[in-house]
Amino acid sequence: MDLFYWLKNYVKHPLQLGAILPTSNSASRLMVKAISSSEMNLVLELGAGTGTVTQALIRKGVLEQNLVLVEINREFCNILERKYPKAKIVCGDVLDFFQDIDRFGETKFDAIISGLPLLSIEKAQRELICDLCIKNLSDQGHFVQITYFLRCSFPESIVRQYNLKAKFNGFTFFNFPPAFVWDIRRNVL
Repeated sequence: MDLFYWLKNYVKHPLQLGAILPTSNSASRLMVKAISSSEMNLVLELGAGTGTVTQALIRKGVLEQNLVLVEINREFCNILERKYPKAKIVCGDVLDFFQDIDRFGETKFDAIISGLPLLSIEKAQRELICDLCIKNLSDQGHFVQITYFLRCSFPESIVRQYNLKAKFNGFTFFNFPPAFVWDIRRNVL
């Protein structure tokens, strides 16, 4: 049933979704590969869609109540609310979410997992989103991004500004389209 909602919304908003089909189990596992049991405090998922990556996070050991899921699509938010009643679900734009971030207190996120189609977002807005993500990431935290291109879609200007390291986490053919996953962390010397 989730697939029906995905396809219906892809026809309406292809650039908003970024992918023809939801993230596969294979790509979801690759996205959460770097999450360790010590990183179960607070995880932010941007562009949570219908929850396939969310499910992989829970299987990895992240507690449902420690998840903050941001999704702009109302139909997808309804699906997420049914599937993950203990998670904090924010139905709205990522930039609006960051403007209201104070409601989560002073806590920084231990991991930010992004399914946002960064390359289809205007450059200045993409840089702002990534800048806000890094500012709201704990010192040991990391940002994980899925993309459908070989190069990392996280802006190089933000990587340089914060002395970050973009590490290629892997590739899977078992996603449509095939997916590349990047892990961006502070470059600790």
